[in-house]
Formats: sequence, C-alpha cells, structure tokens
Amino acid sequence: MAIYHLNARGIAPARGSSAVASAAYQSGETLRDEITGDLKRYARAERIADTGIILPDGAPAWDRQNLWNEAQRAYGGGNELVAKRYEFALPRELDLDEQRACVLDFCGLFKGRACDWAIHDSGDGNPHAHVLVSALKLGADGFERPKAQKSTKVYLCRRPDGSDVMVAAKDWKAAKAEGIEKVYNFRDGERRTMSQAEAQGLTKDDRKTKTPVAVTAKMDGAKAFDAEKAELKRVRASWAQIANKRLAEHAARRDEVAVTIDHRSFEDRKIEYVPTVHEGQRPTPERVAINVEARETNRAIDRVLAELRQLKERAAAWWHQKTDAVTQRRRVFIARHTGTMRATAARKRSMAMGRTVDLALDSEIAKTVEAEIQQVFARRSNNHFNDLAKALAKQGVDMGFADGKGDLKFSKDGRTVTGAQMGRPMRQLMAMSQEAGRPVTAEQLRAMTAEQRNKLVREQAAKTVKVQRPLTVEVEIENTKGIHH
Repeated sequence: MAIYHLNARGIAPARGSSAVASAAYQSGETLRDEITGDLKRYARAERIADTGIILPDGAPAWDRQNLWNEAQRAYGGGNELVAKRYEFALPRELDLDEQRACVLDFCGLFKGRACDWAIHDSGDGNPHAHVLVSALKLGADGFERPKAQKSTKVYLCRRPDGSDVMVAAKDWKAAKAEGIEKVYNFRDGERRTMSQAEAQGLTKDDRKTKTPVAVTAKMDGAKAFDAEKAELKRVRASWAQIANKRLAEHAARRDEVAVTIDHRSFEDRKIEYVPTVHEGQRPTPERVAINVEARETNRAIDRVLAELRQLKERAAAWWHQKTDAVTQRRRVFIARHTGTMRATAARKRSMAMGRTVDLALDSEIAKTVEAEIQQVFARRSNNHFNDLAKALAKQGVDMGFADGKGDLKFSKDGRTVTGAQMGRPMRQLMAMSQEAGRPVTAEQLRAMTAEQRNKLVREQAAKTVKVQRPLTVEVEIENTKGIHH
C-alpha cells in the first residue's frame, strides 16, 4: 500500500556535490560538467520511467545540461546551495500517468524556480521520484541573485589567549591578521585550532571533518537551520496533501476505499514505535556481517514490540472491565428481572390471597409500584428507599414495613401488596440499590433488622406454647453376657 517517504538534500560545491551529476543520475542522460570538463554518466538507465523539466514563464529554453551548468556558474561561493534534490515515494496504487500528475503538482510548490524531475521504477514495488529544484529564481535573463544578502556564515574561532569568539565570514581576513584561528572538530571529541593540534602531535587527518565549526545565520536574526527546517516541514505536508488528493480521485473512479499517507512522525501521531536497524544491500563481507547483526537486533525489537502490544491490550481490557463493572452489573440485573416481574407477581398474589376481586386492585398497585421501582433504582442516589416512598406518595400509594415479615408493603384505598407478593422482596431492592452505586442507609438496615428479629421472636414463641404429650421410651440393651435389660 502507499507509504510516506520524503527527504531533501542540498547540492553545493562546498560539500563536494554537483548539480550536473545529480541531474545526470536521475535523468539517465550523459551530461558534461562544463566547469570540470567531466562527463557524468550513470548505469541502469532502464529504471527511468519518465523525466521532464519545468521552467518559469519567460525563462530561457535551456536543456538539462545548459540549465544546471548555468546554475553552477551562478553559484556565489561559500556554503551557498546550487539546488535542492527531493526524493519521495510514489503511491503504488497509481499508474504512471497518475504518478506523473503527482510529480507535476509537487513541482508547482516552487514558484519561479527551475524543476528537473524524474520517475524511477525498477519493478520491485518501489516507484519513487527525484526532483531537482534550483536554489535561485530563474528569470528571462537567467538565474537571479537576491539584491540583499539574506544570510551569512559565522565561524567559531579562538584567540591567542585561548578565549573563543564568533567571526563572520566577511570579517575573517581581518581576524586572521590578528592571530585568530578557526576551530575544528577532532575525532577524539575535542575542539582545537590547528596550532593547538600540532602542539599535541596531531595532523589534519585527525580532524573529524575538513570544514571548521560554523553556523549559518539569517541577516534578520533568525537561524538559517530553523528556516530550512520550517521549509522542509511545509514541503512534507504539501506532498501528503497532493498524494492523498490523487489517491482519493483514483479510489473514486474505481468505487474503492481511498488509502491515505501521513507526513507526521509517529511521535506527533502518539504512536509508540521502536525504529529498527537499516540493512544495507552492498554484497561486501563487511556489509553481510553487519546485516546479520542488524537482523538479530530487528528480530529482538519485533519481539519486544509484540510483548508490549499484548501488555497494552491486556491493560486496556482490564481497565475497561474495571471502570464499567458497576454499570454492567446494574444493566444485567435489571434486564434479568424486567421480563418476568409481572407474571411472577400475579402468580404469587393469586396463591397468597386467593380472591380474584383483589387481583385487579393488587395488579393496579403492583404496576404503579413496579414503574416507580424501575425509575428510582436505575439511578444513583444516597437513599433509594426515601426516593421510592416520595415517588409513590405522589401516586397515592403509602409505603411501609410489613409486620413480622422483614419486607415492604404498599397500600392504597385499604388494599395492600407486599414486596414478596410482587416478586420484589426487600433483599432484592437492597441489591438493586447497591447495584446503582450507593449502599442502603443505616436507617433502613436497622428497620429491616428489627422487623426480622420480631418475626423470629414471634415464630419461636408460637412453637414453645404448643403442648406435647409425654412419651415413654423403652430401651433394650444387650450386655456382653447376652442379658437383656
């Protein structure tokens, strides 16, 4: 499926790179670098699927070789760029025409500049594009240098007394005459001037890089690095929009679900990911050995990531179950009793009272009470029983305790129905109260306990007052000698 990949490289003679060589590589053409006289030729021309050049309106009609030789001649020296080379993956879902449209849209991001583009596809499922963009704007008279200096290079230098100072490139000659030296990074991690290095027996070969320590600063005070970073972010986001637009059009024509790419990092998208180690393709013994180690490292990373995913899934499931336990129990409890309540209540009332004339009246009370029970006990409350009594009072039903039964009774117009007859005994209502997230108050517990205690006392008293006839029991026992008593 489509993936996001885009990087950018600066082309500058100071870095040893050539715009002519870059153009020759991506286009598959043989080009001559007119400054050095060298021919730039690269193999594997069969991978080139398509190429093109886009010039601003009114610009000279240069071919590829003239374009980049002129760009190199306009080079101002120092750390200045001649061009930027963008490389980005093309969606495999698109055909060549659609991929070309994506590349042309991308070139439209760089108004006033020359864009040399190429599409590479070796048939390995990795189609990608190269776009070489001139650093300077191209007008009718050629490349246009900015009228005002936009940035300057500043070197880290060291005075003879050992103190450091930052020196702008334009002031370097004067600073050098005063004995100030540029500072270099050395392989051992230290920064030294060349005179300090020679005093310690070090040479130029011990330097980490040939270039001195320096930064490029904008003339307006901003850091050039920050400006370049912001520009790269803009280009990366724009490419994602271009690709997603073309992918959506492609899916719409085929009545398919569109895939998308995202330029943001995993960190910005809140995705936990441990990067794997890159495996090179050069078949040298050293590269093969490195690849073996890289594969082992990547397999270990994959195992750890799989374990982390399992732990996160288990933790999420546990947390979901923990937080929803009360709600789930309440729903299950109410659902279990809703369907059978009326049939059970009618059957118990019929068995207890045995009068059809009362069933109609009892059914009326039961329906009123049941409706209020479901509403009151389905919500959280500090005292469900008081809430139920108040709600029933508005319906003309009085709620109290059934004498000696440890249960509630509901009365209206001289008729009474107990909770047990309805299939709603007090212990069930207590459970419903707890399911709703609040315990039964101490007042209700004391009242229920007193009723239960009185009931047990009365039942025990009824048993003890019964008069039983005395019984004569004869026991026959045989001793060891066989004599009976």
